[in-house]
Amino acid sequence: MSGRHRKKVASWKMPAGLGAGVAAVLVVPVWLTGGPWESPQNGVALAVQPPPPALPAPALTSPPPAPTTTTTTPPPSSTTTTTTPPPETTSEKTPEPEKCGTTLEGTKPHVAQVGNHIKAKFGVDDIGGAAGRSGASDHPEGLALDFMVGTAEGNEIADYILQNRKDFGVTYVIWRQRYNDGSGWSMMEDRGGETANHFDHVHVSFKSGADVDVTC
Repeated sequence: MSGRHRKKVASWKMPAGLGAGVAAVLVVPVWLTGGPWESPQNGVALAVQPPPPALPAPALTSPPPAPTTTTTTPPPSSTTTTTTPPPETTSEKTPEPEKCGTTLEGTKPHVAQVGNHIKAKFGVDDIGGAAGRSGASDHPEGLALDFMVGTAEGNEIADYILQNRKDFGVTYVIWRQRYNDGSGWSMMEDRGGETANHFDHVHVSFKSGADVDVTC
């Protein structure tokens, strides 16, 4: 019985020695690098691994500079624009026509106005006004005019006066042995001569006190 027990003891010692040698081999380099660390569980010194080296902090990247906007002012145009003011227009005012004069051959003022108007419009130079007559007539009272003209001019004057008969205050017109009071021409009796029959002048009779406003 004692012999078997010894064999068992001997067999245990060899692995123990071998394990001690391995442990010694492991502890030595650990002690040299950083010192032993004992585990509270088995008391075996363990190698302490040094912390890994810290990674360098990432470099701060500044934002790219904002693009610089350069405004280039265009050079002044070499073309010079000259504005020429419009030419001044001198507009002469047309003088307002004056009222016709109220004096003509001794006639009434309103008769004289019409006579001066016809004189200026048709250029009549020879006009008869107030004068005595043997028979019934408006001449002695200054209410008649005689325009001494030829046939063509007399026709124009007679027609013009009849067209404005009311404005001129005219009662009737005698021309070339014809009578017209606004209702049309009618023939007259023969009085025996060119002047008596009114072939060389246009006779015009007017109302008394007519209101006439004409210009020359």
